[in-house]
Amino acid sequence: MKKLGVLLGAFTLLLAPGAASAQAVVRRALVIAHNGSDDPSLPDLRFADDDGVLWAETLQRLGVETTLLVAPDAATRAGGRPVLAGARPPTPDEVKREVARLRAASLADDELGRQTDVLLIYVGHGNTDESGRAYFTLAGGRLDKSSLYADVVDPLAADYVHVIVDACRASGVVGSRGGQTDAAVLAELRGMLAREQLATRPTVGALFAESDDGETHEWSRIRAGVFSHVARSGMMGAADINGDGRVEYSELGAFVTASLQGVKGLPARLTLHAFAPTREPRRPLVGPAPTGPSLTLPSGFEHSRISVEDADGRRLADVRRSEDQYVLLRLPERDVYWVRTPTAEARITLAELTQVPQLSARELQERGPAEEALRRGLFAVPLDKDFYEQYVAAAGLVPVDLSRAFPPAPGGTLHHLPRLLDTLGWDFGLTALQAPLGLGVFAVGPSVSFRKELRPFVYYGVRGSYSLTPVAAFDIKTRGATLLAVSKDGIRTHRATVQGLLGTEGLVGLAGLPLFAEAGLGWGVLGVTSDLKPMADPTVFTSHAAAGVTAKVAGLRWRLAATVAMDLVTVRGDDFLDRSFGLELTFRR
Repeated sequence: MKKLGVLLGAFTLLLAPGAASAQAVVRRALVIAHNGSDDPSLPDLRFADDDGVLWAETLQRLGVETTLLVAPDAATRAGGRPVLAGARPPTPDEVKREVARLRAASLADDELGRQTDVLLIYVGHGNTDESGRAYFTLAGGRLDKSSLYADVVDPLAADYVHVIVDACRASGVVGSRGGQTDAAVLAELRGMLAREQLATRPTVGALFAESDDGETHEWSRIRAGVFSHVARSGMMGAADINGDGRVEYSELGAFVTASLQGVKGLPARLTLHAFAPTREPRRPLVGPAPTGPSLTLPSGFEHSRISVEDADGRRLADVRRSEDQYVLLRLPERDVYWVRTPTAEARITLAELTQVPQLSARELQERGPAEEALRRGLFAVPLDKDFYEQYVAAAGLVPVDLSRAFPPAPGGTLHHLPRLLDTLGWDFGLTALQAPLGLGVFAVGPSVSFRKELRPFVYYGVRGSYSLTPVAAFDIKTRGATLLAVSKDGIRTHRATVQGLLGTEGLVGLAGLPLFAEAGLGWGVLGVTSDLKPMADPTVFTSHAAAGVTAKVAGLRWRLAATVAMDLVTVRGDDFLDRSFGLELTFRR
């Protein structure tokens, strides 16, 4: 009972500072999609409503509670997608009603100590009014810069808001705006979401695309807006370059930029703008996702460019992989999927989706020049490590930790093992500390740890260690002096522990090196062997604390730490704390 009380008290102290960090974020989304325009010179969009449906399905698959505001056309209604059952029209009143509901939900979560994120997705027409003010079109109303923030973003009361906009406009509108130039109109639209507008809102981020002619382009082949389709593909997992199950601004921005980079032959090229929340630049947009339909594309998979469609021909996701990249696509639920490459395809049922797809040859169909430009150029550039690092440096975003990547699929060959260990965060090391029970000067032995990021700068894991006292000794007091006497009975001490870890890394640096600190609690075995009789306590409650620096040297990631261990040991029926200071050096490939 004494040990149990000490253990529970130590757990309280260990977990109290990080309790809020360990809680899952509650994510909600408001998807607004509208084909129509209030400007007679602008034709209706064809696929904004389809994009709205796919956005809602994608976010729900990723564990986001989603509300869809859309007025579907006949073709979209005929698809009979379940998300349309609860959809409401994208009117100003419905937007106001949903914002009030989301605000109440966020405030309720705040009372319970839960963090909340809201994703605000808009797909439709962007335009400017007679005064040159930018707005997004609703059914029977508008959402301009003032109302976007004052009536929608700010009242949400969420910890973080992520705004994703796919707003198309036709270039012909400029002539009816009193001589304004294309540049002026686009500047107004851009200003609604630009970095300067977000500067006073450190918990709001934005992601949107534009082109020189103001069109973000719909493509009949995928029945969607190009930007929306690429962004959804990235959020399903194609952008998750470090394989942690979450998608951050830097990852999604790099993926969209890479995917669009190869498109040639269109009137204007799409340009992406990604602005992460300044308070937490690595705040994920989504993830980790709940279990559900997922397509595994393992390292070494022979095909690099993959498309996934449903039985109705709706394009769900696309990805262009590098040769050694592992990708896990989290797909909306369908009974049947078609996995296609430019030269091969396979029909896969929901039950078969867990297997690596086996593709057979397909026939190509050539189309017109604009569609051919998209077919050949879209997703032509893979999101590999080099592209990601160059993009992040140019965009000024905070990068993810690339020391980990997805492991290969089950059944991979043995040469993947070193990468697998690196991927999973395994560290191997050597520890030296004061000998247990005062039986010697020091003890040495190996350690192995597994650490996984819980949220930016916070990780959890498990640690195992073993130490041996090479030469046991005793303190002998004689005539006021303390002498060290070596045991003649071959006494050795053995200490083995397994502990859960909680720590932080990378918040600050020392001489350019990231610092880390961690604490752990667990169970251990302490034994004493000799030529006479072995003894052991197999019920040792043990704690571990460490702080130090990390560095990458000779291709390995090293951690050097000062450590302190506290063991609750029973000797001759009495419990006492045995404290040991030490050092630990670990490495990871």
